[in-house]
Amino acid sequence: MSASSEPADGPANPQPPASSPTEPQINQVSEASTSTSTQSKDRKKKFQPLTMPTTEQIMFEDIMNNCFSKTAISGVMGGVAGAALGLFTASIENQGVDDIRHADTPKPTRVVLKEMALNMRDKSWSYAKGFALFGALYSFNECVIEKFRAKHDKVNPTLAGCATGAMLAYSAGPKAMCLGCASVGAFSLAIEHFLES
Repeated sequence: MSASSEPADGPANPQPPASSPTEPQINQVSEASTSTSTQSKDRKKKFQPLTMPTTEQIMFEDIMNNCFSKTAISGVMGGVAGAALGLFTASIENQGVDDIRHADTPKPTRVVLKEMALNMRDKSWSYAKGFALFGALYSFNECVIEKFRAKHDKVNPTLAGCATGAMLAYSAGPKAMCLGCASVGAFSLAIEHFLES
């Protein structure tokens, strides 16, 4: 009789053999690798090669970054806007119509139309000069301040508005200059905050 109590056919707790991966698991692994490779390809497609700017583009950027160019453009745009506003305000005035209604000797229609045209011309010219001067001064001041500070933030338009308001009120004295600086500076800051929000 054998001294070992172990049965002849092997140990009491045999270890189960390692299971091989099933077909669904293999499909999942292959799909995951395929999706990963597709995502990596999509990421590579997003990157575009760098292109150097042409000479014309560099010259155009230099012109647009010049303070005198900005001043001229802003002055022209301000003049056009002022002329349009002058035409609008002159067109809604009814001074000629009132003269025709209340005058003892009514004016001929040709005379009234001529007076209205002259009024529109004078108002448009006056508004155009004012808006052009304001636009040119504001643009020049903002450009100089931005280049001096080497920053682009809300401080630049605020200081530019303050300087512009003080310059426009120079002939009225120091109090008017302080009031113009405060009012135009605050208005510029409010507009800048509104545009950024």
